[in-house]
Amino acid sequence: MVVWYSSDNLIYNNTIQQGRYGLHFMYTGKNVVEGNRFSHNSVGISMMYSQGVVVRGNRISNAIGSTGTCVSAKESSALLIEDNEIVYCSQGLFLDVSPYQPGETNTVRRNRIAFNDVAVGFLADWRDNVFRDNTFQGNMSEVAVYGGGSAKRNEWEGNSWDSYEGFDRDGDGIGDTPFELMGYAGRVWMDMPNTRFFKGTPLLEVVDFLDRLAPFSEPKLMLRDEKPRYRPAEAGQKKADRS
Repeated sequence: MVVWYSSDNLIYNNTIQQGRYGLHFMYTGKNVVEGNRFSHNSVGISMMYSQGVVVRGNRISNAIGSTGTCVSAKESSALLIEDNEIVYCSQGLFLDVSPYQPGETNTVRRNRIAFNDVAVGFLADWRDNVFRDNTFQGNMSEVAVYGGGSAKRNEWEGNSWDSYEGFDRDGDGIGDTPFELMGYAGRVWMDMPNTRFFKGTPLLEVVDFLDRLAPFSEPKLMLRDEKPRYRPAEAGQKKADRS
């Protein structure tokens, strides 16, 4: 399905599968994508040069090719991506110079982003994306920034991370210490894309383990979530089940 130069559409309760793009927006504004199922497409939902798109309550899965991506945004602003299940893709969410318009933000909240190779990928060290109350579960890598840099210039708050190693001694559901994602030697594939062929191989896993155990180079802080959820949030899964 292709929606180009067309705004104010509601795309609701469809099943779209086994295509190159499940849904491809280009130069559009204020479209709503709600309650759909996208599976086994090369890209589930792609938003290019678009503004104000709402992606809500969808299940997007099984985009597992070399370029497989559940949701991608290129030079797109004021996006709202909420209450979706984004599961079992090569890349869950990919952001390329988004948001693009000065002063705009993209909001990603209450999604379940699970069992992907990379949960969230950035083409570069970009900014002004808000990640709040999402559940990150079973991903091989939570965040990747290709070509160097980090994801610190985005806002991360109240997300659930299954790799969080802190405690919740007061029982308020929020971790007592911030979640910090560090980049170690095994993440060399982010800085040198050609090495991604070796991602997940025993050699890189051993190098990554040794660097965590006794760092031989200073690890890079990729992001900090000051108030990580101690248990996964379930708000994002109920609406996705409607489809």
